[in-house]
Amino acid sequence: MRLAYAVAAPDGGAPPLAWCGPLEAVLERVRAAGFEGVELYVVDPGRLDPVRLAGQLGDAGLSAAAVCTGEVYGRDRLYLSARDGEVRRAAMARSRAIIDFAAALRVPVNVGRLRGPAAGDPEAARRALDALAELATYAQGRGTYLVLEPVNHHELDLVNTTSEGISWVRQVNEEGLRLMLDLYHVHLADVSVPAAFVTAWAAGVLAHVHVCDSNRLAPGWGHLPLRDVLAILAAVGYTGWVTVECLQRPSPEETVRQAGSHLRRLLEELRTSPAGFRQ
Repeated sequence: MRLAYAVAAPDGGAPPLAWCGPLEAVLERVRAAGFEGVELYVVDPGRLDPVRLAGQLGDAGLSAAAVCTGEVYGRDRLYLSARDGEVRRAAMARSRAIIDFAAALRVPVNVGRLRGPAAGDPEAARRALDALAELATYAQGRGTYLVLEPVNHHELDLVNTTSEGISWVRQVNEEGLRLMLDLYHVHLADVSVPAAFVTAWAAGVLAHVHVCDSNRLAPGWGHLPLRDVLAILAAVGYTGWVTVECLQRPSPEETVRQAGSHLRRLLEELRTSPAGFRQ
């Protein structure tokens, strides 16, 4: 598995769960902390040049891991389940533009809050599913795919648990839609954190992972069973990205150092004693 860190792309977004700042300086610090890649929070891909961005990543010795769309909903309030047709059409247009941007970087697109809420509307889930199916086909045609992220019920009321995420991926039934798991959401929504990751892998749909800790701070500053999760991923042969997505407290500089050192220590422990399951 490869380690990435969430970073805001220079398109005006300011997500609280990613490092926001001058890109070249941020990338330098991320690489120094031991990460191999970055997951880019993108709001408006029309303001970005993927060729230039890829060059900046390469110069920093980093790879792109994925594109995150959370702030399309968080900042611009565009989402796929919207009852308002104009909002839904704008969400689809923005999603296609982000898919094009991600395809240029050869990375998948995370769909979490972008799918939107149900908010008591019985047709919301069907609208979101239909939109995901259309976007999955679009993404596949451009050589990439979407990863659907279950989100805990305190933040969204569509697709909260791992089993619900697997069900949606299977209903869409397109190679362009797969599943991602975020450790923070899993620990709030699922009965067992380890079982959720095993189930997702056994279903053949797990393609991306987010981690932080129980308080949504950097790994190691809470009590989530991160070592067990990494051990499971190592045992099943997961070779994808594990992205740190967390609050940048007390500072981004301290957060990235803590996350990088803690994750590298856990992975080294697993490398030398892969059968040992302990936090």
